[in-house]
Amino acid sequence: GAFSGLLGSQFAASNVLQFNPSAQQAAEARFIRALVMFAVLDGWNQVPYRSKLGNYKDLPETLKGKDAADLIISELNAILNDLPSTGPAYQATKNAARVLLMKLYLNYGVYTDRKTPSWPADKMALVISLANQITGYTINAGKYFDNFAPNNDVVSTENIFTFYNQNG
Repeated sequence: GAFSGLLGSQFAASNVLQFNPSAQQAAEARFIRALVMFAVLDGWNQVPYRSKLGNYKDLPETLKGKDAADLIISELNAILNDLPSTGPAYQATKNAARVLLMKLYLNYGVYTDRKTPSWPADKMALVISLANQITGYTINAGKYFDNFAPNNDVVSTENIFTFYNQNG
């Protein structure tokens, strides 16, 4: 069920790209798609992917491990400049993309070889570089549960990316 639900989200994000979105809308849809692909890669070490939008009669290509990670990394790097610098915590921003890139680089050795993973120095240097670019967030000392409040996009200064959480 989780696999199917995630792939449904991947389809929905890809579908947005067929309807002439603005550059920012396209970047946000591609971010959501990359986030979902990351979750699928992390859980199942493979990601069904269609490079041609709207071609739903043919089976998708199945990317595994390193190939899937490389695709997600290239997608995130391609959209970084079209994402807004700031926004509510439920909106894809440059910082949200940086965090997702950090997760990919931190686990890159695992995606390359799950049996004997390594943590290449060049990927760890990218993690540090991306982390140093993230600004504007502070720890809410004594207000940990604000991070999970229905209006966490307003009351928390810690969240970088959340799902819209209000009105049910």
